[in-house]
Amino acid sequence: MSLDLALIGFKGEATAASEFGKLRDRAGTAAPWTSEVAIVEHAGHGRMSIRGTFVGRYVDVEEKDHVSQPGAAEGALTGAVVGVFFGPPGLAGGLVLGGVIGAVAAPPTEAEAEPTLLVDQLRDAVPPDHSAIALLADPTHVDALLSALDPTDHAVVVRHSLTAEQTSAITASLAAEPSASPAPTVQGQGSPA
Repeated sequence: MSLDLALIGFKGEATAASEFGKLRDRAGTAAPWTSEVAIVEHAGHGRMSIRGTFVGRYVDVEEKDHVSQPGAAEGALTGAVVGVFFGPPGLAGGLVLGGVIGAVAAPPTEAEAEPTLLVDQLRDAVPPDHSAIALLADPTHVDALLSALDPTDHAVVVRHSLTAEQTSAITASLAAEPSASPAPTVQGQGSPA
């Protein structure tokens, strides 16, 4: 199976989602790539959000919701100590605020399983404070997506043909992800094609 990876990058964390809607409207929902893309958002603080389809698997990565329980406890304790100087309201406020800051700032302790290889490659490819439409598919589907682009979209396009080894590695890293649902049909979501 020959696969190409295309990343259509935009400045702004949420820009790719709205640009995908415009591209889909231009091409029509019958274009095969419309049900094969993922939206990648790289936050300024380095955390990733990835939602969509890669090689028939649905990927839903949200690093923004990873928290640290020990960090929360340490932050709450520190906040409470500082808050003591401001009386009972300061103690309560310091406890809560310190806990929240500690939970977010410290390394996460309970992270959901995610396709690390894919996430790391996307983190390297999409700069912080940017987003991208990602398509990992048959080269003809990538061609169709790229032909829907308009020069006024101000997108940065990167395209790579994957080797057999790269395809195998990414496919293996996605094995634990759920199968993507098929695209809706003209008859409706649950109807056979």
